[in-house]
Amino acid sequence: MISKIFGIIGDPIDHSLSPQMFNSFFQKKNLPHLYLRFHLKKKDLGRFVKKCRGWGLVGFNVTIPHKESILPFLDKIDPAVKIIGAANTVVVRGNRLIGYNTDAEGYSLSLRRETGFEPRGKSILVIGAGGASRAILYTLGRHGARQIFLTNRTRSKALRLCDEFKRHFPKTAFKVVRFHPTDLAPLFPKIDLLINTTSVGLKGTGFKNLPPLLFLHSKAIVSDIVYRPLITHLLKEAKRCHLKTHGGLGMLLHQAVLAYRIWTGKKALLDAPKVS
Repeated sequence: MISKIFGIIGDPIDHSLSPQMFNSFFQKKNLPHLYLRFHLKKKDLGRFVKKCRGWGLVGFNVTIPHKESILPFLDKIDPAVKIIGAANTVVVRGNRLIGYNTDAEGYSLSLRRETGFEPRGKSILVIGAGGASRAILYTLGRHGARQIFLTNRTRSKALRLCDEFKRHFPKTAFKVVRFHPTDLAPLFPKIDLLINTTSVGLKGTGFKNLPPLLFLHSKAIVSDIVYRPLITHLLKEAKRCHLKTHGGLGMLLHQAVLAYRIWTGKKALLDAPKVS
């Protein structure tokens, strides 16, 4: 008999490996728990929040595009979420929903352990201005990045984001750059880390507006938070240029371990799921 239910909400949601990862862990540990996918359109978010309180949910993860839009429906948020402006983990405690963000620390742990990269004093280019980008800007600023260039298809959204994070991390220089090869190319030789925080990699395509990755210096790292496919088009291009790469699977694992600890107070030793 199932005693605890966990889940993830998003749109799209079929690509998520979280159910595979958590349910495998529950099975190995003989835990009577279940982790489910909830395909949820933005218009249905409020209705889901109202109903989920009575479903026996212990907690749920939040993915694209709900990480920011979930906030008004939460009863309480962790202090880091106030700065980040996005939540990816929700605890259901009685009739109260409490929001956390494990993406920030999950990304930081993964990047450090897989590549040895430390943000302090470095120059970084971040593509995208959504919920995942907010978490990554937070952890880069908190760990002392020297300068962060932010580029996004919608420039106004990137400008708002930079203005927010400048206030929280005054020692880091934040600057918006137009998402166009002529503006990005002069930056590439100065960049120590390039991060894609968008869902472009899910479609199996690359970026039309990025200059050739050969323009990056030889010790630069290319990071893509998409984990399905495991090696995105961007990472393939980076490998062809003999650059060090960092995929999204490690971030998925670390943020999930942190989420489970928040939900239950216990540590989960999760195995990396198989990626097709």
